[in-house]
Amino acid sequence: MTTLLAFSVFSGFVGGIDAPSKGFVNWQESLKGKKSISAKVTVQEVGGSSNGYTIDMKKPNLLRLDTSSVLVVADGTTITTYDKKGGYFYKQPQTKEDMKVLLDDDQYALFTGFFGETPKAMKSVDGDKRTLGGDQVLEVKAIYDKDGKKTQTFFVGSDNIAKRSSIDAKKKEGDPYKAVVVAKDVVVDGSSADSLFAFSAPDGIKEINYQDLISSKWFYDLDEAKLIASRTHKKIFIDFMASWCGPCKMMDKTVFTTDEFKALGSKLVFCKIDIDLNPSLASQYGVDAIPNMFVIRPDGSVVGSVLGYTPAEEFIPKIKGYAEN
Repeated sequence: MTTLLAFSVFSGFVGGIDAPSKGFVNWQESLKGKKSISAKVTVQEVGGSSNGYTIDMKKPNLLRLDTSSVLVVADGTTITTYDKKGGYFYKQPQTKEDMKVLLDDDQYALFTGFFGETPKAMKSVDGDKRTLGGDQVLEVKAIYDKDGKKTQTFFVGSDNIAKRSSIDAKKKEGDPYKAVVVAKDVVVDGSSADSLFAFSAPDGIKEINYQDLISSKWFYDLDEAKLIASRTHKKIFIDFMASWCGPCKMMDKTVFTTDEFKALGSKLVFCKIDIDLNPSLASQYGVDAIPNMFVIRPDGSVVGSVLGYTPAEEFIPKIKGYAEN
């Protein structure tokens, strides 16, 4: 592959600052050459919580992504998202951009390249070869920002497939965010039936209109809110709160119920995070007092925040400014 072709194929490298490393190129080319991949994946935060998902992918554009809170099925023409906690599902036309958004999160980066997209790294560096889990692996570090504050190291096996990665993100305050992503029961080019990618609604589950959903609903899962925000080109409003918090209840009663705040749904996806149920997420954003409200981009970067109860006439213009920034 020539340097020019590598630059064209790996457009996920922001601004083309550095050509991807040899190990990165070989890994991505291997993924693109596969017909199907399925795996069970665990995401373990260092010193924090653990979550997991199963993923099934088949060329040219079939996907089934099953997490603890959401099931997403892409059948080639339609993407169906089933919110397990909310008890509803919604559908939207499937586009290449939507497929890219679905796999844009760091926890899915082991397999993002299957459909031709790549992790949004500024550069990659090949490291040492070593034995891991009985296999010879090559360390490939992806660097996501110019200061090197966020990196993800992939461990690419002898089959040119990465089944493990480590994420390291340094924060302005507090401990860095670290997580280990491990894929098990990985099956490459297996016989995945197309019926696996057909959504069948569970009994009693209602379908809701996608446009109605995104304009007024409060989400309680940040990953789902990020997915919606990416699809609709919006930012995310996060209300870090707790059931016992008096000022939080005052924000609900006197600010979030106003027509002026609800109108911000045209620019923002609303998300509530209970810090007692999500302590690691609260720690990730440096939340040690509530209510603490953030406006973030779909990639998780912070636009601005407001701490403590704030009257509507002061709060809403500030949040609107963040939404339009």
